[in-house]
Amino acid sequence: MSSNNVEGYLKTGLLNMWYLVARASDVADRPVGLKRLGRDIVLWRDDCGKVNVVEDVCPHRGAPLSLGRVVDGMVTCAYHGFQIRGDGTIAVVPPTPDCPLVGTQAARSYPVREFAGAIYVYFGDTLHANPPEPIFPKEVASQEWTSFLFATEWKCNWQVALDNRTDPVHGSYLHADTFTLAYGRKDAELKVEKTESGFKTWRTNQSGVNIDWHEVMFHPGNILWVTTEIPYPPSAGGGSFMINGHPTPIDAETTYVWFYRSRQLSGWQRDMWRFLYRNRLEARAFYVVEQDRMMLERIPLSARERERLIQTDIAVGRMRRLVREEALRQLQPPASSAVTAKQ
Repeated sequence: MSSNNVEGYLKTGLLNMWYLVARASDVADRPVGLKRLGRDIVLWRDDCGKVNVVEDVCPHRGAPLSLGRVVDGMVTCAYHGFQIRGDGTIAVVPPTPDCPLVGTQAARSYPVREFAGAIYVYFGDTLHANPPEPIFPKEVASQEWTSFLFATEWKCNWQVALDNRTDPVHGSYLHADTFTLAYGRKDAELKVEKTESGFKTWRTNQSGVNIDWHEVMFHPGNILWVTTEIPYPPSAGGGSFMINGHPTPIDAETTYVWFYRSRQLSGWQRDMWRFLYRNRLEARAFYVVEQDRMMLERIPLSARERERLIQTDIAVGRMRRLVREEALRQLQPPASSAVTAKQ
């Protein structure tokens, strides 16, 4: 397997994974067309409110289904009225009511789940038509935690955004003028420890001051999560919040960047944080994210060809290796195909 094959494959993301593709509120009463992992998909809600996802192309003449509307719970093409069910079968052909195409599987459908204010889609190959249920971290799944979902689009490759999530030291420099990350030492030595589902990274010379640790939870065939702790300064009452998420590729040049900001709070403290977040903290957090965006949109993926990494890039290197190893595994032909090729 050549290096070019692997790098080319990775530009639009790993397959056989659940990806957050949109906020739940983004899909209401009409079809929504999106590009994710280089694929055009259309999302809509049926009569029961359930989200459906199929490829965004009408099997009749190739018109985008996202330009149509929802009729009787089915996405309906604006060009000639073909109606497509959530499983990708043709349900109605108005120009030819007795058309033999009715009931045939004509559009690719995608497994979809709605959870924690978001829509997750499984992008699998032909061998993974029935995926496992997505794995969620406690900060997102537990009722003991309260969260806000942030999502936006950046003009950079998803791997550049993922590097940033596994680079704690950039907080001491890029975000040194911000409300939460203006504190602590600028020098660091990072340690990495393997875990059952990935690895943990931490600074050896400080804790709870800046971006001082993160954990990668990589479940091949299921989902990827990167968890980071962001401390509040003592002047703001201390404590911290967690960031959970990972970038979703749109195409080779664009990324859907999303994550949950979460705190484990109850009672009046929970209500107070949610109030403060909406009225003050969210704007400050957006300022930090904009600093990331402005930097990463100016770092092409090809910059890796000239990098000179240092000790504090150890987690970035580990994350890249995990992703590359999974890409290599997915690019290997199935065992049955390999046997056939030898005969």
